[in-house]
Order: sequence, then C-alpha cells, then structure tokens
Amino acid sequence: MAVKRCFLWTVVAMASSASARNNSYFVRDRDLNPVFSENIVAKILQVAQPALSLEAPLRTYPESVPQTGPNAGKYEYREANFWTCGFLPGSIYALLERAIKFPRSLSVPDQHRPHFVKDGLEIGRHWSVAINQMSGRTDTHDMGFIVQPALQKDWELTGNEESFQSIVRAAHALASRWNPTVNAIRSWNTAVNNRYNITDMSTNFLVIIDSMCNLDLLYWVGHSQNNQTLIEIATTHAHTVRTSNLRFDSSSYHVANFDPRTGDVKAKFTSQGYRDNSTWTRGQAWSIMGFAQTYTWTKDPVLLETAIKCAEYFLKRLEEREGKHHHPFVPAWDFDAPSADPAEPLRDVSAGVIAANGMLIIHQALQGFSRRIDGAFNTTTDFLDAALRIVDETLDMALDRDFASFVPGSSQGDEGPFPVRASGFDAILRHATANNNEDARKRYWDHGLVYADYYLLEFGNKLLRMGLV
Repeated sequence: MAVKRCFLWTVVAMASSASARNNSYFVRDRDLNPVFSENIVAKILQVAQPALSLEAPLRTYPESVPQTGPNAGKYEYREANFWTCGFLPGSIYALLERAIKFPRSLSVPDQHRPHFVKDGLEIGRHWSVAINQMSGRTDTHDMGFIVQPALQKDWELTGNEESFQSIVRAAHALASRWNPTVNAIRSWNTAVNNRYNITDMSTNFLVIIDSMCNLDLLYWVGHSQNNQTLIEIATTHAHTVRTSNLRFDSSSYHVANFDPRTGDVKAKFTSQGYRDNSTWTRGQAWSIMGFAQTYTWTKDPVLLETAIKCAEYFLKRLEEREGKHHHPFVPAWDFDAPSADPAEPLRDVSAGVIAANGMLIIHQALQGFSRRIDGAFNTTTDFLDAALRIVDETLDMALDRDFASFVPGSSQGDEGPFPVRASGFDAILRHATANNNEDARKRYWDHGLVYADYYLLEFGNKLLRMGLV
C-alpha cells in the first residue's frame, strides 16, 4: 500500500505542476497518466540531446541502465550495429508522433510547443544517420527492429524520402537471408555461449522466436512496392516458426536449429532463457506481438488463433502468480525459472510491455468479428483488459520515481534546444532483464532497458491511435 500511495501522490504532484496539460488518461479505471507525462518526454531528451554535440554517425547507442554499482543510473552503450540501436531514436519519434498527430497528449511546457517538432526532428535525424547508413546490412535479421521505430515513423510523419529508401533497402537485405529449403529467414549466423558453439552456417540454420517481429518490415515494403515475393517470404516464415518454435501448449522455444540442406529441425534450445524446455518470457512476448502483427497483414485466421493462444499461455502463467507475490502481472524473466526468494522473483518488464502491445493488436483484430466468429477462436479473454493490467502493474512497480522535468521558464538548454532537469536514472522503467541465461557470455539482469521504454511509449501511442485515450 505504501508503494501505491507514493505512486498516486507523485501523479497528483505531476498533474498540479505548471507544465502539466489538462488531460486525464484512464482506460477502464487503469491510471495511465505516467505514460503521457512530462517525465516521459524529459527522460528521453536527457539521454538524446547530449549527442547533438557529437559528430554523426554516432558510434554507440544506449542499451541498459544498471540499478547498482559504480555506473548505476546511467545508460551503458553498445556498438552502433547492435540490434537495439533503433529504440532510442524510435522513442524520439514516438514523441514526435504525439506532437504531430496527438498534440494534446504531448506534455511539454507551452514555450516549447511551437518548436518541438522542428527541434525534435533535428534530434531524431541526428540519431538516425547511422541507421540510414546500415540499412543495407545482410548480416542480421534484426532489420525491422533497427529501421522501423525511427525511419518508418520519419517517412510516415514527414515524407522523408531518404528514410523511405532505407526502409526499402532494409527489407530486401532481410529477404536476402531467406532459405527456400528451410522456408525461413536465417535469424543468427552463429550461436556461441559457454555451453555450445554453433558457427558452421553450411550445416546450421538458426531461427529464433524474436524473428516474428521483423516480418512487419517485409509486409510494409512488400505492399508499398507491390512486391509479392517479400509478402510470401514473410508469411511462409511465420508458418515455419509456428510449427518449429511453438510447443503444443503454445509456449515457445527460443531457438530452432535447422539443417539448411534438408530443412529438418536438428535441435530446439534457448540462448536467453532459463532452460531449453522452459519458456523465456520475452520470447513468448515476441510471439504474441509477431503473430498478431502478421495477422493484420494476412487476415489468416490461423495466425490470429496462434497469437491468441500464445497470449493466453502468457496470461495463464501470470495468473498462476496470483497470491504468491506482489504485482503478479509484471512477469518473471522466465516462467519456469526458480527464484531464491519466491516473494521477489527476478522480473522482465520488457516482456510485459511487449506482450501488452501484442494484446492490443489482438483486441483490435477481434473487433472486426461478430460474437459468433469470436467463438470460433475459442477465447473469452478480454485482451484489452489484460494489456491494461500488465501496464498498470508495471507502472506501479517499476516506474522510476526520480522524475525528469523541463526547467521552468527556460527556452534553451545547455546540451540542446530543451532545458531539462535530469533524473538520476536514465531509463523510464526499472526491473528489465536482458539475458540471465547461466551460460551467456554476457549475463545481466534487473536494469533499465531501452526497448522496455520504447514499447511503453508505443503502448501509449497505440491507445491514442485507437481513440481509447
């Protein structure tokens, strides 16, 4: 109760500040005001603006924020070509989408509102130079994660032709990893940790559950360019993942390894989860969102049913935690991992907000069916309610409460166009876990995570697009 009272007090304090807008963001009595707060905008800017002093293309991008140790509170950066490079720029563009399409939902002081789009675009495009330059990469399947959050939004919001051409180039680069024998896109070239060393691409073909969320890129470019090959590759890959990476109960294996010469599955295992036969929570979240996205393009009821079953498995495992520990809808990092303290399991908020995004897509998809057809999917789950509960509990438990804000009355900051009173913690959310597999070469857990924040912003923007807030 003390945590809840503290949270409510801070929301009230934020709402009473001079810069707050007269909006209230409740959906089905779930308080989502923090998703649209000044703190959200200021935290993204406190990380993004200092890079304006660096020459583009930027060499490193933020990934995780440790909660303890000498670097606690500050983003740790990865090389620019790491798969998470698109999410901080994507968060900038999520704010720009609010500014352009939903201006009443952008919480900035009045003096910054007239120039927010112009100056925000300068920041977003500065962070996008490296992404534009790497858009032709054929060494990774993560091209959707890399280019869509920022570059696709840049095209959609401003018509920037450079961004559009980069998106098209990225889709063809992703499609170059297609193997017609396996009927899938190669996810990883290699898989190396302290337990296995898979490096021979002639005898191994690795497909991971995360790959479902890069298919949206192929569909988007396929339809915009009238390229049926890209569309067919995406759909065929989705059905391959459905049969190779999902179990009979709709839980997921992280990795399936095929023989590229025959198309046969050689092994199924995990790289980031607890055990090969456990369910890594974020992998399950990727399956929900990926199959839901794929359905929106194909209208294939098999894919919607798959998304529903993956989501219901996720929710069933959350419901099992009711009464066992606080905030049961903030998922553990792996549904089957033991915990040294059952009352305080290690969490992964990124899995929760990714799953919540997928559930919003499912909810929206089901609105197009009559009740009779709904019954054909054999679901009575209220996916909107489930998504809202996940985010509500995530905010209550994991929202960092050292809020950032704009400096009152100032029109120009020392490090960029927006004067920000910085938080001591760079991320919006705490308690994400990137990789806690015991055999990982880099094992790190319980931290802020750039894509947890991005998908929280994207959840808010989905609600805006749906007209729910």
